[in-house]
Amino acid sequence: LGRADLFVNATTVVTNAITQLRGSDIGVIVTSGFADEFHFGGGPRGAFYDDHLNRNVPILVQRDAIIEVNERINYAGEEIVPLNEGEVVQAAERYQEMGIEAIAICFLSSHLNSGHEERARQLVNDAHPEAFVTLSSEVFPVAGEFRRWMTAVFNSFVQSSAQLYLDTITEQVRAAGYGGTVAFFQGVGGAATRERVQRFPLSLLASGPAGGAIGARQLALEMGVENVLIGDMGGTSFDTGLIHAGEVRINKNLQLGPFQTGVNIVDVLSVGAGGGSIAWLSERGVPQVGPQSAGSTPGPACYGRGGTDPTVTDAMLVLGLIDGTNYLGGRFTLDSAAAGAAMDTIATPFQWSRQRAAAAIHDLVIVNMATAVREISVEKGYDPRDFMFLAYGGTLPLFAAQIAAHLNIKRVVIPDNSSVFCARGVLASDFMLRLDQAVAWNLADATDVARVNSIGERLEATAHEEMELQGFPASDTTISFSADFRFLGQVFELSLPLTTWPLGEDDASGLAQAFFDTYERTYGQGTAWKGAEEEMVNLSVTATAVRYKPSLPISELAPMAIDDMTKSIRTVYLPQTGDAREVTVLDAAKFSPGTSLEGPVIIDASDTTIFVPPGVRASRDEFRNFVLELEV
Repeated sequence: LGRADLFVNATTVVTNAITQLRGSDIGVIVTSGFADEFHFGGGPRGAFYDDHLNRNVPILVQRDAIIEVNERINYAGEEIVPLNEGEVVQAAERYQEMGIEAIAICFLSSHLNSGHEERARQLVNDAHPEAFVTLSSEVFPVAGEFRRWMTAVFNSFVQSSAQLYLDTITEQVRAAGYGGTVAFFQGVGGAATRERVQRFPLSLLASGPAGGAIGARQLALEMGVENVLIGDMGGTSFDTGLIHAGEVRINKNLQLGPFQTGVNIVDVLSVGAGGGSIAWLSERGVPQVGPQSAGSTPGPACYGRGGTDPTVTDAMLVLGLIDGTNYLGGRFTLDSAAAGAAMDTIATPFQWSRQRAAAAIHDLVIVNMATAVREISVEKGYDPRDFMFLAYGGTLPLFAAQIAAHLNIKRVVIPDNSSVFCARGVLASDFMLRLDQAVAWNLADATDVARVNSIGERLEATAHEEMELQGFPASDTTISFSADFRFLGQVFELSLPLTTWPLGEDDASGLAQAFFDTYERTYGQGTAWKGAEEEMVNLSVTATAVRYKPSLPISELAPMAIDDMTKSIRTVYLPQTGDAREVTVLDAAKFSPGTSLEGPVIIDASDTTIFVPPGVRASRDEFRNFVLELEV
């Protein structure tokens, strides 16, 4: 590490804290009359036929830790009730007595005028200097108090978990001789320094999957491909996302389970489909796979650690698609007998053979993943047939071709070192900062553009200041603009990049038309509200400090004969045909670029297994990617 210039880390610590709802005891200082907003939860009704299945949001903040203070900013950002500073000080002292050291300050209309929140923070810092304080106007300064306030609450909720992690890993890499910048990867897709992440720990949410998306974008651009569907399958979940026109999609206003927030992360959909996902029968006797997982302990039955539930990995071992004697390059041996016995849970009720039960698990997990890919593409207005499928993770290469066949995708690319591809993405990231601000510009009034430009100039100046604090001068920082649009009266928005800045009055009609076209492409022809006025709701500024990224090495194309790559011949039960046959197993390390062959074959690597089904052609390109071509 002493020779390294940069250390970038993606972590699940914030994701785990939110998933398990295990975080700091927090207090909230809120505008008088609005304490119960956090327990109303924004009316979190689900789309259930049975109303009994609807549940209120879990309680993150105890009622006695929500303290109201007198203050009020109106809809125009004007002060109509001064901040009662004495009540703020009393609240801080009360939290100190309660042992609460994470506080969120949430005032009404603070996105228009943050003065009261900023003054309240000064008072809290003086009265309770040990406290970590989050302002709702800093983390998400846009309209909609519940989303804004919950974003602030979560930022304070995860602070203690994140701080412990940041301190620990920084100390460890320093002790190991590293003297450069310690950076952390954000869920929105860029790195940030430790100092910024300490202030906004919620930015670490979903940083791992985001790394995969950024790595996929870099690889696809080097390959000359702009439209890519991505998939990442490990032990617990399958993550999928979409890159269109070379740009990674951002999921704004993330819904964290029942909680509405203003978090921005790379748009990645996760479903419970991994190597450890458990197969089971529903109350009606219908086979299911996931979302429950056997985890690593006890893990799949074939791990020999006491697990008995049938998992996807057990099914793949029973089918013969993975080699139990050469798992992880021979470092681990799988228990084939235990995997077979686990299949009886599915096989016995249907009087199936163990191989047929394993094939059913195989087919179900593929359908689950193909459905997720369809949701991230078709349901958002994109045709998967127009995309390349980039598949990575330790498990997905077994299933990638079958998923593509379900969606009529012609080309699948499996990168070299597939199991650690997300780390490649983290390493390929730039430093990035994103700022949002409400603007509420009715595009019918083109003359209001001067006010919008003024807000953008202020955001741009703030972004440069923040980047300079992270060590990046303005000369090394690139600024880009985007905005959220909706028809007047709607609740949710669509985001569009702003290719022109600053804006002129003539741009108003063009923006309205661009939003109209995007709306109909997303939701279908004829869905836009003809005659309704369009509104720019929020303005976003993204500051990027580009750093050196090594290009992928180019290998010489030197085709090899199949006999020179063959490791063994294995009997495999093929779910596609429903019978067992002899299949050639190839050594991935000897599969040279330029080599091309027809399936069925199995390509065995030390960290993954690639299955090439019948009728699929496999080759290896100059970037050492495995490329699968399908006839669809």
